[in-house]
Amino acid sequence: MNEGLEIAKPPGHSALLPLLSWGLLAGALIAAFAQNFAEMWIRWFPAWRHTSQGLYDRITGGESYYTHGPLIPFVSLLISVLIVRHLRIRVRPRPVWGGILLLLALLLHLMACLARVNFASGFAFIATLMGLILMVWGAEALRRLWFPIALLLFMVPLPEVTVSNASFHLKMLAAAWGVWVANIVGIAAEQVGNRVLLTGDKELVIANVCNGLRTLISLVAFGALYTYVCRLQGLWRAGLFVASFAVAIISNALRIGSLIIVADIWDVKTATGWYHDTSGILVFLVAALFMFGIERFVLWARRAVGRPATVSPLFGDLRRGREDDRQTAQFFQAMGGRRGWIAATLVLASAAGAIWLNRSIPPFWNEQLAKAALPASLEVAGKLMRSYDIPIDQQTKDVLETGDCLNRVYVAPGSPEITLCIIFSKDNRKGTHPPEVCLIGGGAEIIAANDLKVKSADGRWEVPCHELLIQSGSRQYYYLYTYKCGDKYTNSFWKQQFTIFLNGLLNRDSSGALIRVSTNVVTTVEEARSRSMQFLGTAIPHLDRKLR
Repeated sequence: MNEGLEIAKPPGHSALLPLLSWGLLAGALIAAFAQNFAEMWIRWFPAWRHTSQGLYDRITGGESYYTHGPLIPFVSLLISVLIVRHLRIRVRPRPVWGGILLLLALLLHLMACLARVNFASGFAFIATLMGLILMVWGAEALRRLWFPIALLLFMVPLPEVTVSNASFHLKMLAAAWGVWVANIVGIAAEQVGNRVLLTGDKELVIANVCNGLRTLISLVAFGALYTYVCRLQGLWRAGLFVASFAVAIISNALRIGSLIIVADIWDVKTATGWYHDTSGILVFLVAALFMFGIERFVLWARRAVGRPATVSPLFGDLRRGREDDRQTAQFFQAMGGRRGWIAATLVLASAAGAIWLNRSIPPFWNEQLAKAALPASLEVAGKLMRSYDIPIDQQTKDVLETGDCLNRVYVAPGSPEITLCIIFSKDNRKGTHPPEVCLIGGGAEIIAANDLKVKSADGRWEVPCHELLIQSGSRQYYYLYTYKCGDKYTNSFWKQQFTIFLNGLLNRDSSGALIRVSTNVVTTVEEARSRSMQFLGTAIPHLDRKLR
């Protein structure tokens, strides 16, 4: 009776399973990487946590090389949508290879959460997307979507320790070229370190945010996008991308030159105020004109030598036809199969692990504890040294990613003052990076560096330390520092990081601290070293009784 009749399926039945699977995957990705993106947001905008400030100050405050970071995911998503919508892509899943890549990426993410290495989780997120695409859609889809996925690399902030040397050298280069540009137009300017001296006792400081690194990273991302859609092909396209590095440095040098000119004609406040912010936007327009000009020159030069470039529409041979009308639906429904559910379940399982590993561990040590541990007066080598505290500014705390910093100066009659700085760091954070990072970034020159051991005054401890002799202008400074991690001391940054990581894994005290002593070199380096060692040997027992 009912032979030949089809039973109607409920409306939306074919879309229900894929919809649920997509929802599960989206929720799992958010749960697995939310903490890491929150940390990336603070790296993008270090002043964001200051809710009492206005939106503009929270975005522009602090020193960040990745203010372009939030734009990258949106650009990447837009490109991905356009590729899926307009190109012919067959859905041919590779579950084995995709599953292996997905598992490795999630394992890397969990290890990064355990070690509190956030940039590694950022790379793991990108690898996770690659594994999901390969597992659910296939190798052809991954080949088509490689560029928007690779573009996401530009949103992941690298560790400060990694970029410090590049920051310093680019700052010096930008200052030198900026002075050269100003001299060409008749402005009398002279570079002294990261300062530019002008007539009328004017002085312009080339800060870290003007050093070209921010421009370099964001412009290379722009250069990658430009070369992806440009009319050049093959090695010429790769050459244009490489040229974006030089374009970034030259464009920023022109910007520094214009800042010097504005400071000379008007005043330093104008140059470092509204013009500084405006020129930071205009520099990208200048760089875009450079990139466009290089592309046009290459096309013209090839025509001039009788070898014109073949210009073809982007993906002209891969455009979708009428026979591919159901491609978008196939991409959507692919998540409703067994492979999609397995992929979503794997990400969900990693989310549970990431949430547990990212849990906040209360710090054992902090600034108040150190203040209570260290007496206001210390007797060092028979001299009574009294102290006063110098608060560390909020911008520095933002860069250090910690609010617990003790900066105390000890003085005695007839003796140079000694500064004791203690920077606390919980959960393996990178606030306790080597002092060389900040010193070099500030334009100082390290003349000498050595390891040595300091005996505490009570004779119980022999503390491994690292010493630095610094030249800053016409003065020399002596630095002596050590790291405390758990109940141990070390002069190695990486050993400190590993010890804190291991202590956290074993549920021990995972706090860390950088203990640094500094003083002027008044007579000889030996005298400054002896004075610093005696002071640190006296202070260590007081700290050690509290920092346990």
